[in-house]
Amino acid sequence: MSDKASSKRRHENPSNFIKLLRSHRKDALKSLTRMFFSPLSSTMTVIVIAAALLLPSLLFAFNTNITALLGEFQNNARIVLYLTRDTSDTQALQVSNNLLTSSVIDSVDFISNEEALLSFSDAAGFSQIVADFDANPLPASIVITPNLAGLAGLDQLAASLDQMPEVELVQVDSLWLRRLAAISELIGLAARVLGLIVLLSLCFIIGNTVRSHIENRRDEIKIIKLFGGTHSYIARPFLYTGLFYGLLGGLLASLLQALIFLSFRDPLNEIFSLYDSSFTLPLLAPAMLITLAFSGASIGWLAAIISAYRYVNAIIT
Repeated sequence: MSDKASSKRRHENPSNFIKLLRSHRKDALKSLTRMFFSPLSSTMTVIVIAAALLLPSLLFAFNTNITALLGEFQNNARIVLYLTRDTSDTQALQVSNNLLTSSVIDSVDFISNEEALLSFSDAAGFSQIVADFDANPLPASIVITPNLAGLAGLDQLAASLDQMPEVELVQVDSLWLRRLAAISELIGLAARVLGLIVLLSLCFIIGNTVRSHIENRRDEIKIIKLFGGTHSYIARPFLYTGLFYGLLGGLLASLLQALIFLSFRDPLNEIFSLYDSSFTLPLLAPAMLITLAFSGASIGWLAAIISAYRYVNAIIT
């Protein structure tokens, strides 16, 4: 008997699961149909959700590209060592060779004071003035390309190089990198704060929309309760309503974000090329767009859970 009973339960369980799936599909289709019956209000709600999701997602995407751009510029950072007057070219070349043995230095370029003066006169157009100099005022220098990631490592290397007796001055071209890094941190912080504000705002907007759907079906909810409908069964269609609002808003935000990046891509790449940068603004990855749509759906589902169970419970109790 026990074997027959267990066999019977195994046959019944798939059937119950299929019934549950059909019930969910029916409620989802009904919720979607009701949204289409009020196209104006539904469209306005979806647009508001999309606009709210678009702002932090643009900041996150913008900050991601700034971080990538910062990484490229950090790889191209240079440290210039201006040598003392009493350092001969032979000593300077020896210093350059010693620096090349370091694992944190990628390349070294020695520039004598004569080469520096010639380059200065050609670049600035002051050849006549330079010819009147009694002595060469420019020092010899060593241009170092470090093999480091991050500004902290660059500063540590510059500090250690400054201790060398042949070095008069160390110049690190990192001020603008620090500014770019500070801007990146600020944008990242703004995106996180705005994301939290958007989360709370969308919970309120979608929750209020679900509440209006519940109020419009107050009498229907009472009748379903009289016929034995459970709390979760009554609330289920409204959960799908919130899910669809969030999903459609997320999809619209993804589309708008892709169009914005596509429209700005060529002008920004042209600007990067003017600064001799090989960086190009990439197209948005499909994973990022899917994440945005999934985030909208998740927020909509969460807001609908909070609103549906609260207001449905207020009606049936």
